Amino acid sequence: MIRVYNEHYLTDVMETMGAMLDYAVNSCGEDRTLFYARFLRSGIPEQIERGNPRYLCGISGIEMAMEVARRTGPALKEAEPYIDMGSPEYWTGWALGYLQRTLERGFMALYRAGLDDTALHSRYAALHEADLTKVLVCALQITDKTEGSRLKRQRKAAHMTQRQLSELSGVSLRVLRAYEQSRISLSAASAGHIIRLSRALSCTPEQLAG
Repeated sequence: MIRVYNEHYLTDVMETMGAMLDYAVNSCGEDRTLFYARFLRSGIPEQIERGNPRYLCGISGIEMAMEVARRTGPALKEAEPYIDMGSPEYWTGWALGYLQRTLERGFMALYRAGLDDTALHSRYAALHEADLTKVLVCALQITDKTEGSRLKRQRKAAHMTQRQLSELSGVSLRVLRAYEQSRISLSAASAGHIIRLSRALSCTPEQLAG
């Protein structure tokens, strides 16, 4: 687990991320997916995750968008400082901020688990007026499916059958199949299972569970 910042700042982070994505896309004409990828490699996500006050509550969404651009290039085109809090882009950034803190996982870990801007943006119509609990349930369904696929990919890359991996790791075949089929979430697996599976597959625990 990553360090978790004080929940008092969660709303600030959500609003800042929503404004960042809305401004970059709808005011400056940036491609949403490309800009979110720039955000991920800008170093700013790690500052949020570590609880740096500047990025929790000391910067606006527009300022964050401009800093992402400065850090990753090219610069954003000049635009009026307008934010549409009802846009799909605003909701997407807002929801990503919520999920990062609530699930206690880094933005990059969420991305690798299938929780990126596209996955959320495509669910805007169904979820933007829903209770946050439904957003969280949807997110867990996405990550469970992706994590099961990740285990299967690692196993196939190691040229193992499920039975071989079960015997080598000591994880029962029934449980292993449940992980791969996402009937049991890897995020809820015991540390012992993750460690034994990763050793058997010659990969890191993070490559399995994010």
